[in-house]
Amino acid sequence: YGSNSTPNPGGGGGNSPTTVVMSNMTFSPASLTIPAGTTVTWLNRDGYAHTSTSDNGVWSTGNIAGGASATTTFNTKGTFAYHCNYHRAMGMVGTITVQ
Repeated sequence: YGSNSTPNPGGGGGNSPTTVVMSNMTFSPASLTIPAGTTVTWLNRDGYAHTSTSDNGVWSTGNIAGGASATTTFNTKGTFAYHCNYHRAMGMVGTITVQ
């Protein structure tokens, strides 16, 4: 993991090299492998809030409103399971592998 997540109201700028889309209560892609130092953009395409929260508390984006995005930079190698705080029980989970 690396820097704290930063909410970006109003959505997505295309500057981030990797985007995970939140749509229909899923993360797409659900599994992502990235090199260390990569910034991931979490883009919410649903009409309600989601979060990207690591299972072990390493990062949390906080609420990402519908149509908005947030970013997290991953500097530490490892495999990190994550979920949406609101929709975990509905299967909204994913994994980031940092190499």
